[in-house]
Amino acid sequence: MINHLFLMVSASRIPALRSFYRTVLQPLGYTEMIAVKDGNLCGFGSDYPYFWLKALPEGKEPVPTHIAIEAKDPAAVDKFYELALQAGGIDNGKPGIRPDMSRQPYYSAYVIDADGNNFEAVSVVK
Repeated sequence: MINHLFLMVSASRIPALRSFYRTVLQPLGYTEMIAVKDGNLCGFGSDYPYFWLKALPEGKEPVPTHIAIEAKDPAAVDKFYELALQAGGIDNGKPGIRPDMSRQPYYSAYVIDADGNNFEAVSVVK
């Protein structure tokens, strides 16, 4: 089991990315739980900071990454997608069943954040 994950992001974009993730993670049960180093390192989670944003040194370019966070149900995926588009995310896959992803119904949506990361909310009936 993964304990936590760091997403290395552009230093110049960290305020915008913090705001974006504060918004889009709400339907997934995550809030910003901790911010240190003048806000250049912040952790989001439900009961523990599982997902972190960390600012890269000035001038360093991020490597776009794909991250999927579990949603409690398809309605949470839909809300994530709606809020992400309102917050400036770019559509990379509307909410829906992805039959190629799992034997169980795999309902997900994808958005691209300001740093080019492909962020997914997914609900899988297990």
